[in-house]
Amino acid sequence: MRSTMSRRGRTAGVLLVLTATSLGLSGCGGDSGYETVGPAPTEPTISQASVDELCGILDGQKGTWKALGPPVARVAFTGAMKLWTVQDPAANAAISWNRHIVDTVTTRTCPEVRTATLKVLDQPDLKTAIGGF
Repeated sequence: MRSTMSRRGRTAGVLLVLTATSLGLSGCGGDSGYETVGPAPTEPTISQASVDELCGILDGQKGTWKALGPPVARVAFTGAMKLWTVQDPAANAAISWNRHIVDTVTTRTCPEVRTATLKVLDQPDLKTAIGGF
């Protein structure tokens, strides 16, 4: 008889613990006072020094790319862009945010180099040339 009472006591104890736990957890998940939505992200910017470096890369490579022809030049261009963004994580973030940023900054800083690069790559804009970046 004693083992039956002990078993009932343990069962009642376990039920009591489970009930208390479920009641305690039911209070969670309400308004905790913390903001659940973070701040809106802001567009990353590319520094002028980095844009100058990009213009130098494009200017230095356009002769090689011209000799390679547009299809191979586009692959080489993508490689150059990858290398540039590895060296400048802010540029990588900016391109991920807005691919057109490369056109914007090169039009402002080195329009002749941009135009010559587009001619060599046979592309309407750098956003298109970046492609699967």
